[in-house]
Amino acid sequence: MEQVKITITVKSPTLIASSSTAGVLTATRGSIDGRILRGVFASHFIKSHNLGKEAHKNQEFMDLFYGDLRFVSAYKDTVKGTSFPAPLSLQKNKHPKDNDSVIDLFTGKDLVGFKGLKGFIVQDGTNCSPVQIETAIRLHMSRSSEKERIQGRSKEGNIFNYEFLEPNQVFVGIVVGPKTALETFVHQFPKLLDCYIGRSRYTEYGHCEVEIGEITSIPTPESVKDSVYVRLHTPLLLGNESISNVIGDAVQEIGSDISIGGIHASYQEEQNFNSIWGVRSSSEFAASAGSVIKLVKEAGWTQEDLDKLQHILYNGMGSRVQEGYGQGRFWTPDEFKMVKLEKPKIAGVTSLHQSTKELTRKILEKQVILNARLRAANDVDTYIKPRFNVGGQAKHFTTVLLFELGMERKSGYKIGRFCGQNTKRR
Repeated sequence: MEQVKITITVKSPTLIASSSTAGVLTATRGSIDGRILRGVFASHFIKSHNLGKEAHKNQEFMDLFYGDLRFVSAYKDTVKGTSFPAPLSLQKNKHPKDNDSVIDLFTGKDLVGFKGLKGFIVQDGTNCSPVQIETAIRLHMSRSSEKERIQGRSKEGNIFNYEFLEPNQVFVGIVVGPKTALETFVHQFPKLLDCYIGRSRYTEYGHCEVEIGEITSIPTPESVKDSVYVRLHTPLLLGNESISNVIGDAVQEIGSDISIGGIHASYQEEQNFNSIWGVRSSSEFAASAGSVIKLVKEAGWTQEDLDKLQHILYNGMGSRVQEGYGQGRFWTPDEFKMVKLEKPKIAGVTSLHQSTKELTRKILEKQVILNARLRAANDVDTYIKPRFNVGGQAKHFTTVLLFELGMERKSGYKIGRFCGQNTKRR
């Protein structure tokens, strides 16, 4: 099984609506779901092949987006690597100034005075850094009727707020699948894609740039002695089953002697909107990303078993695996040190791009013209306007200006103010 790295750069405010959104505030998620990632490429394929609403009848489309490929959620990229949902078994000290330790519950240590770690993290050896997703809130006015839209105001004064991802953030996801399927995928799309995602993408939100990377192999799992720990990289859809049953069914092909040794999990509801069909999907119960499961094998874990488990984790567990649900990753419980994430180093500018030079030249030209107009207006106020009224007699601006230029208004001859001669204007 192989993978392709997908890099998404947010170019404008982007809103990935959360299912827990309130009436007045539409909150955003801190990641870009695999279903959205799949939707970007599916929309491009539909437009480029002119399929309209008949895409499901195209076999190539079905093979790409309902076949062996898995579109996995994109998380924020940092100087230390791509972040991921914090494992729910991780606990941090309530007073980090006194103790900056982050300890996993599966280590069995006494964790009095600790609390759960939430959000996204990036791991660097035994160091653990929280990753801040940059968001902001913007106020909007509801103008639902055509008349209100033309008037630019709301009669009833209805308002709502959008929370959105700030621009210039980079998120990294992957597309997983067999090498042949990935080669078809890579050859089907350009390396760089300009797209719009999320809520209100037809107005001012959702502009992103997507870059497709090279095909690489998935990581080889390291050997373990006893138990294996798995963290959910994306939500796991459960339906009417328990998390133990869904994972147990997924790993059953490795051996019948595998059991669940412990679980630290939270749960949520997943509901999506299909823009092609214009309908919402049914709400489904899911185990949240970051949930950690301990797997115990009576006969012990061989390298072959671990390779099979790695394949299962990257292939996905549960349902709707093509949308990236049910992705798992190996996890090693340990004691970490909480460190602040370094800011990316910005390289100094050594030269200006040609387009930047051209834009700068145009700006300077406009500024020179503006300054000339301002100075001309100042000269008029200082030297010419006082002559409009001389001896109580008002004079027209043109008369005064022609006089200052040394011309007569009626004849059009220059006045020889210094030589005493009149000359015809040329």
